[in-house]
Amino acid sequence: MTSSEIRVRPVHPDDAADLYAIVSDPRVNDTLVQLPSMEFSETQKWVQNHQPGQHRLVAEVNGRVVGSCGLTQNLRPRMMHSGRLGMMIHHDYWGQGVGSALMAAQMNLADNWLNLHRVELEVFTDNPAAVHLYQKFGFEIEGTRRMNVFGGNGRFRDEFQMARLHNTDALHNSPTAPPPPARPPRQTLTQPVTIRPMHPNDAEQMNALWRHPSICRTTLQMPSQEIFFARQRLENHSPGGHRLVSLIDEQLVGAITIFQSQNPRMLHTAGLGMMVHPDYWGLGLGSRLMEAILNIADNWLYLKRVDLDVNTDNPTAVRLYEKFGFVIEGTKRFHVFGDGRWSDSYFMARIME
Repeated sequence: MTSSEIRVRPVHPDDAADLYAIVSDPRVNDTLVQLPSMEFSETQKWVQNHQPGQHRLVAEVNGRVVGSCGLTQNLRPRMMHSGRLGMMIHHDYWGQGVGSALMAAQMNLADNWLNLHRVELEVFTDNPAAVHLYQKFGFEIEGTRRMNVFGGNGRFRDEFQMARLHNTDALHNSPTAPPPPARPPRQTLTQPVTIRPMHPNDAEQMNALWRHPSICRTTLQMPSQEIFFARQRLENHSPGGHRLVSLIDEQLVGAITIFQSQNPRMLHTAGLGMMVHPDYWGLGLGSRLMEAILNIADNWLYLKRVDLDVNTDNPTAVRLYEKFGFVIEGTKRFHVFGDGRWSDSYFMARIME
């Protein structure tokens, strides 16, 4: 098939039937994270509901849609330089240039219209044809997410984390940790610590914690966050979210969350995030929060995999996570911008055997 026979264009509501024929094919479904029980109405809903940051293209041959590729720009303020890619091709058209046509169109969008420095994706480690296609367009394997998806012959499957960088030569990563913040001398933690679920009344103190410069640097928060955003976050509980805070003398000094994936094939996984007020760094508060949240993960949710991202220039946090069994699986290059520097991030995971 020649490239002139492949027409790449934006998705249209009338494409639903052709797209469902692709995603419901068992051979294609095995390369994706959908279920084989996915119904036509779900495809219709996806086609008709465009989300901010989405750029969805399809490949058409002789009036028939035979593939699709979506690029979603990250809309978090400190990660708008990045996007995530996903693709599927009808089995009858594998190896005929459809994937290359879609990739070329999306990389043109990423480079010449969105100015993305980083485009990333996940792909099953046992899908060498897809890996080869992505490498053809400059994607590199950054690491392996172990046991990230379940399904297909009743097994857990690993995924490669891959990414393609663009125009990063002039950008400089942060190689070392910042100096520790000035704080009152404190050798040990003598006050009683209370750990409990978050409450809407915590909004003021949580907002102060999120806005702290040292916490912003080591997380994805912004120092300009306004109180209404904190109130909204605390009042609107997300499905799969489990959020705990730590208090000393009624002062909120730390928080930790896990969010269990709501994808049916990834219910065994959750993402973790935490923060501790700098006045209490190095005093064991992080360990207490980790113990509390991993008790929920292990003894109540029976999670097989808990993962997280941590800046590579935050060795103290890395050591804490390693203490609780987290292992570095790879490095996301140019993952986040903030505090005037670009930072790589380790992606780490803890597997419960």
